[in-house]
Amino acid sequence: MPNGSDIRLKIKAQESAIAELCRKYWLVSSPPHFQYSVEELAEDYGLDVKAIHKVVGQNCTATGEFTQCAVCGVKIVYRNRTTYKQVKSYLLNEWVCRDCYDKRV
Repeated sequence: MPNGSDIRLKIKAQESAIAELCRKYWLVSSPPHFQYSVEELAEDYGLDVKAIHKVVGQNCTATGEFTQCAVCGVKIVYRNRTTYKQVKSYLLNEWVCRDCYDKRV
């Protein structure tokens, strides 16, 4: 993905329209902002907003290209845009995955 977005997208969909939807959903214009709003995508694809999230969640996986756990090295999985925005907005020095965090506590 362009613009230093830190998103590596793995598309599972065989249908080209769904693959395109996944790419557009995760397309970053300027981190942490996305090129297309979910509302725009819903209108373009004739789906409601909840359906967009469901279709994207079932048909692709977005992982961090550069963001990985500071302890074990596992790549972050962005479950949705909110997760991505939170990480990009608040990540100061390092990210620690849930398993490693739980071991520290």
